[in-house]
Amino acid sequence: MLRITFTSEDLVRTRIAATWGPLGETFFSLTTLQQPQGEALFGAWRQRVQAESAARTHPASALFHEAFMDLFTVTGASTSIEEGLEAVRAARADHLHAELAGAAHARVRYSRCTGPWAGTAWGDIAHHRADREELVAYLQDSHRAAVAPYWPRILSRLQAEQAGHARTLAEHGVEAMLAGLPPGFRWQAPTLEIGRGALTGTVELAGRGLLLVPSAFCQTRPITYTSPTDDQAPVLLFIPVIRNVTDAAGLLTTPESGLDKALSALLGRTRARTLDAIGDGPCTTGQLAERICASPPSASEHATILRQAGLVTTTRHGNAVLHTLTPLGNALLNGHHFQGPIPKPPHGRATA
Repeated sequence: MLRITFTSEDLVRTRIAATWGPLGETFFSLTTLQQPQGEALFGAWRQRVQAESAARTHPASALFHEAFMDLFTVTGASTSIEEGLEAVRAARADHLHAELAGAAHARVRYSRCTGPWAGTAWGDIAHHRADREELVAYLQDSHRAAVAPYWPRILSRLQAEQAGHARTLAEHGVEAMLAGLPPGFRWQAPTLEIGRGALTGTVELAGRGLLLVPSAFCQTRPITYTSPTDDQAPVLLFIPVIRNVTDAAGLLTTPESGLDKALSALLGRTRARTLDAIGDGPCTTGQLAERICASPPSASEHATILRQAGLVTTTRHGNAVLHTLTPLGNALLNGHHFQGPIPKPPHGRATA
């Protein structure tokens, strides 16, 4: 059990975010991928990821075997995988070195492992550019298999989690929000307890406040994270949103119908996901980028190609544009067939 103690200043500074972004979820997914527990929740997902990528077998996976390597505090939150990976490339060497050293120390302290850590034996991502680029490529491939296929639904679920708690915060105050956290979180002013059993640690927020962040793949023991670059930044605490088999089935399964495969073959996997994301409801380019886990320029490019094909229409509303499916795009996405007569070819010529 972890115990977090609040002052009145901490309560004022406590907030809830929607997500740390697709790269943060990728970091957590790599830890969850290697953990033996949660088979009922993550077993089928683990099998699919292992079949489609080297996420579990690549030497860099050792960095994420336990939840001690929190690179997401170094890179910060990001709205797209491209933005997150650029933050990995741009991270300062001393920050990465300190994170590696801290992870090695935590591994000994909490896991009582005294042998060499394969994470540091693999390479030096702090000082060797080639090793860091290999890490970036590994994260990109892992994200493709472990997170990207499920991201639109995951993001929607994370945003709903935030909206519910934010409503409580606005209407009833921060203590009501803390008291309304899911099972496993217990608010007894001025302390928030997470988990059960013996006390494993205490955290004094000391005026920094707490930033609650919903997460699909964070399934680690209760733990808080602090920024290595800003000692005044709020302490991070992640809230798992996959709590039972229903949650897992809703977020970590993808339809494998012939239509989905045909759409991917016709449009390409990313544009098929883009069409599906717009099918979830009209959206701006920024919202579309979040849904498909891409940068806004990339999302705009995919939407433009779909618009040129007559599958999407784009209208301007003030400074923003709104993407919506056309009847053809909706029919294609939903597997409908037009029942009207087949148009005759020009000049009566037959076609094969």
